[in-house]
Amino acid sequence: MFGKSLLCLVTALLPCLGHAQDVSKYVEIIPGTLPIILTVPHGGDLKPESILARRYGVTAKDANTAELSLMIQEEMEALYGGKPHAVICRLHRSKVDCNRDLAEAAQGDPVAIATWQRFHGAAEAMETQITRQYGAGLTLDIHGHRHEDPRVELGYLISGLKLNVTDEILNTDPGYWQRCSIRELVKRSPQTLAELIRGPQSLGAMLQARDFKSIPSPDKPSPGTAVYFSGSYNITAHGSRDGGTISAIQIECPWLGVRDTAKNKRRFAQALAASLGPYFELHFKMPLGTSRR
Repeated sequence: MFGKSLLCLVTALLPCLGHAQDVSKYVEIIPGTLPIILTVPHGGDLKPESILARRYGVTAKDANTAELSLMIQEEMEALYGGKPHAVICRLHRSKVDCNRDLAEAAQGDPVAIATWQRFHGAAEAMETQITRQYGAGLTLDIHGHRHEDPRVELGYLISGLKLNVTDEILNTDPGYWQRCSIRELVKRSPQTLAELIRGPQSLGAMLQARDFKSIPSPDKPSPGTAVYFSGSYNITAHGSRDGGTISAIQIECPWLGVRDTAKNKRRFAQALAASLGPYFELHFKMPLGTSRR
C-alpha cells in the first residue's frame, strides 16, 4: 500500500512538472518503507540516438552504482525488515546528468528535461512521504570515483579545503552547519557537527570499523591537498541545507575494493546497511527496525 501510494503521488505530479514525454523507462522508481532515499544519477547505460548528446560537462558513467544501490536495498531489507526508497537514472550521463541543475543536465533536449524532472520529482515525493511518516530522514546520493586514494568519500557540502580546520572551528563557526547538507540533523543529533562528520560515531567511522576506509573519519578527518568530492546538486536539492527534515550525504565509492567485483559490491552494501542502523539510532533517535542477523 505504501509503495502504491507513493507511485500514485509521483504519477500525479508529472503533469505539474511539465512532463510532455513518457520517460518512465529512463528513471526507475522503487518505493521503500525506511526513512532513507538512495538517489543514483550516474549509473545508467541507455544512449538512445533520439536524445541529443550533452555538449559540455562531465559525461562519464559511474560504473556499477545502479547495481550497488540494489544490493544496498537487499541488505537493508535483510537486516531491518524494510528497504530504502530508490531513484535510479537509467539514461547514460552523456544524455542527462541528474546531479546538475536543469540547464546543464539536459542542455535543451525535451526528453532529457523530462527525465531530469521525473528523477527529482520522484525524490521530492519520497521526501514528502518520509516526512509525514517519520518526521525526518536521509538521502544518500550514490556515486563512484577513481581517485588515487581508494577511500569512500562522504560529502556534506563542506569542501576539502574547509575540512582542513580544527573541530573547534567546525563547531563554532555557524557558516559550516548552516551550509552543510545535514543541517537539520546537526540540530537533531546529540553530537556536534565535527563529531557527526568525523567523530568516532560518524558514518565514516562506522564504515571504517567494517573495513572500508573513509573520509572524513577519525582516521582521515580531512583530505589535505588531495582531490575530494564534497557533494553537488542532489544533496543540495534533497538535503536540509535550505530547510526541511531530510538530510543528505553524497557517497563516493572508489572503484577498487567497492565497485570492481560483485563480491566487493556485496561487502560494501552489507557494511553500509549494518552502519545505518546504529547511525539512525544515535543521530536521528529512531530505530530502523529489528535486526534479522
